[in-house]
Amino acid sequence: MRLRRWTIAASLASLPFVLPHVVEDFAEGTAQRFGLSTAAGAFLLGGFLALQSLGLILVGLRRREGFRITLWVGVIWVVGAVTDHGPAIVGGGFRSGAPSVLWVLGLVATQATAALLAWQGGRRLRK
Repeated sequence: MRLRRWTIAASLASLPFVLPHVVEDFAEGTAQRFGLSTAAGAFLLGGFLALQSLGLILVGLRRREGFRITLWVGVIWVVGAVTDHGPAIVGGGFRSGAPSVLWVLGLVATQATAALLAWQGGRRLRK
């Protein structure tokens, strides 16, 4: 099933955008803005990335739950990035400029793609 491979590829393609972005988030004190310590934020991020990985493993095994997990992980990444960073990006002057904007936009594009593909994959498995 090509859809399965494309779903996995889209989700994995987000990692080159996610990693520098979250490093920048931690440097900017994003965890503290939400009332978390850096350690708690890192723990939650690790758990979320593990959940993303679990979803992809299950997609690879052709399990509907994998598509569901991948869909929701993608939605959470996109909604979180857009609500937290969208206004600053639209307003201009976001963090370190073009690289920071690229990381957020790349994360949104790849995770939105993964979520849409996962939604379609989950629908096909139901039939």
